[in-house]
Amino acid sequence: MTPADELGARAFDPFCSTGVLAAINELADGTHSKAIADLITASRPWRAELLITLGKVGAPRYANFIGRYKDDPDAGVRRGVAMALGLIDNESVSLPVLVQLLARGGGPDTFPVRWEAAESLVRIAKRKGADATRKRLAELLNESDGLTVVLAARALAMTGDARGVERLRALTSHANARVRREALLALGELTDAGSNEAVTGRLNDDHLGVRACAIYALGRIAGPSAERQLRYSTQAALEYERQLEVRKLRGEKEEALRERYGLGEFDLRETLQQALAAP
Repeated sequence: MTPADELGARAFDPFCSTGVLAAINELADGTHSKAIADLITASRPWRAELLITLGKVGAPRYANFIGRYKDDPDAGVRRGVAMALGLIDNESVSLPVLVQLLARGGGPDTFPVRWEAAESLVRIAKRKGADATRKRLAELLNESDGLTVVLAARALAMTGDARGVERLRALTSHANARVRREALLALGELTDAGSNEAVTGRLNDDHLGVRACAIYALGRIAGPSAERQLRYSTQAALEYERQLEVRKLRGEKEEALRERYGLGEFDLRETLQQALAAP
């Protein structure tokens, strides 16, 4: 797996394996809203998909109905809520619920929900005007949770707000490796030349996953002009990986090495190839 693979895996398409629901999503219109809402109330197995369809075709008042499921115990349903609220035209209801979903921490299953909420906030900003969304995202930059801040900063940057880019650069030095990774991936997405220094500063990070994200981001930002540096940094990362493997053979627990140093998290050679192929 590589940083690009991880980003690609975040795309949410719940209809890809369910032909009937995909057809409903494609053909439904506003006249079907009540029937879809009734199915959501009655049917748990397909609730996430039906919420998304309702968000796509429902009148603005249905945002309140969709928002009722923001606390559903199923993370897939909550992710459906996050996507649906980015589709329906009711900013006054959608914004506060999406901000709550983005800022809500928890176990590993919460991250896709938080990511989807951030994506929907960007979607609303681009569709309805960015001022109200930017205000809410900027408030989240003061949160204590690093993942909340990095997701909010990325979304803010995606709306064209420089405060988001500035915070992402600062977060590349965050104490939490996951936050550093997310900041680097976001800067790579933005392909902002002004972030070159922040990205290259993490090429020697003590966490291999962070190094891989820095290599990938540098390829996105600098392109072919950084080929020598990308190859050198990848070789250094591979040597560092070998040193960690030796420590594992000497008895250090693989789980501890993976958690602290990102051992085995990403394929460094494939990461380099993707970095060199970046536009």
